[in-house]
This record gives sequence, structure tokens and C-alpha cells, in this order.
Amino acid sequence: PSILMLCEQGKTRLDDPVALFIPEFGTQGKHTITIRHLMTHTSGLPDHMEFWKEPLKGKQIVDRICGLELAGGRQPGKQVVYSDLGFILLGEIVERVTGSNIKQFSEEKVFEPLGMSETYFLPPERLKHRIAATEFREGLGQVVWGEVHDENAYAMGGIAGHAGLFSTAADTARYALMWLNRGRLGETRILGRNAVLAAIKEQAGLEERRALGWMLKSRTFSSGGDFLSKLAFGHTGFTGTSLWCDPVENLAVILLTNRVHAGREGNAHIRLRARFANAVSAAIEKS
Repeated sequence: PSILMLCEQGKTRLDDPVALFIPEFGTQGKHTITIRHLMTHTSGLPDHMEFWKEPLKGKQIVDRICGLELAGGRQPGKQVVYSDLGFILLGEIVERVTGSNIKQFSEEKVFEPLGMSETYFLPPERLKHRIAATEFREGLGQVVWGEVHDENAYAMGGIAGHAGLFSTAADTARYALMWLNRGRLGETRILGRNAVLAAIKEQAGLEERRALGWMLKSRTFSSGGDFLSKLAFGHTGFTGTSLWCDPVENLAVILLTNRVHAGREGNAHIRLRARFANAVSAAIEKS
């Protein structure tokens, strides 16, 4: 919710050009790309690039993104293409506006106020035994365990807008409840009601339904299963994680796995998410 919080503070607007905050981004036809485009994955940027192989590190990756052309002649706002690059830029905007990186900002403004005491970028070594390992990485010569799995985020020091967050089901539930309660958890308010309603509303107006950072129930197959309401919103993670929230049922469906431990090939986890969501939905007592 970091960008939404900055919007509420009047420091950013959804339709501000990205180049207003990252001037060097406004080249190669990218000057019309807005924060809203990044949050809805309609910027026209590539979905993913292996910057870590170049090899680039830290802010070099942001610089590289700023020099890119739009992918395949795409135009902003015309097509949904999930882009890690866009969320790397959103993390950079948070840092340039506030002076705090996404780790510092999230800890101070989100995790600590919500009591998410076991949610981390860069989890401490003392918690390693509680962290599920992901896959063997050739470059490291070992299984990735207790460190971010995404190679670009690893090259950025484990602090990035698109990957690197570690949490528990209990902490994720606190986060979900904040969204289901329209920005509040107990006496703590993180976002205003109107910001939450805007964030979970369809924004892209395209075949693939997208809200602000969230995916919505698809018109065809959805990882949220068959029975969540049309107002449900959620997100998935490459390593096998999933969160769906249904404001109609006041329900959160959380599935945290390390499905890449045996290798990243295969997609059985995609249908597992949907079956899991169906099972949770079926367990609800109807009044």
C-alpha cells in the first residue's frame, strides 16, 4: 500500500508520470507512462529481464530499466502484461519521494503498525530454521534458503519493489484483514476507506482485470477458484504463494508454499491454488 499512502499524503498521484519522480525514465517513448500504468501492469514495459546476468547490481538495474524502449511497440494502457520491472520502479519512487527505501518505509508505516512482527525484507539469520528453502541455484552452488529467490531482487541486495518479502500465514492474515476492514486493523488505520475502495476496483478496463496492485477474479480461470465473489481481489507469488480476499464473505484465503524447491518448471501449483480456494470457500457455513 506504500504508493497509495503517498497519494493520500498528497506526495504522488496515480496519474502522475513516472518521469516526474524518476526523470531519467522519460526517454524512448516512456514519458507518458504513469504510476497507474505501473500498478495495473499496463505500462508496456517488458515482463521480466535477466539483469543479474549482465551482470548488474543495485541501482544499476533501475538505470537499465530507465534506458529501455517499450516492449514490441506496445503503448501504455493498451494491454495487461505483468511486469516485475514496473514494481521495481514503484519501489524506487517510494525511495525518491520519502528518502526511505521500500524496506524502511514498509517496516515503519505498514508492518510495525499492523503488528506484523514476523514479516521482513532480509529476514534475520536466527529465523532461518523457520524459512522454507526454495531451489538450488547454480551461481550460488547451493539451495536458496533464507534469502530472496528472485535473481534480480537478489542482485538488488534483497530490497526491491517486486520481490523479497518473507512472512507467515498469521502475519499475512493481519495484512488481509486490514484490506477487508477498509484500511483498518483494530484501532490502527493504514489507509483511508476511499483509497482501499479505489485499490480493489477494476482499473485497467481490459480483458484481463486489474486493480491497483491487485489482480481481480478473471473472466475465465482464476487462481482464486470458482466460488469467491466477483469483488474478490488477490495476488500470487512465483515461489508458490497466494492471497485472495473476498469482501462479500469477509474471507481471506492464504496459501504459502515453496513449490520451486524441486525446480521452477511445471504449473501444477496454478490449479492447486484454485482447488485450495474452492475448499476454503466450501467450508464456510452459510447463514
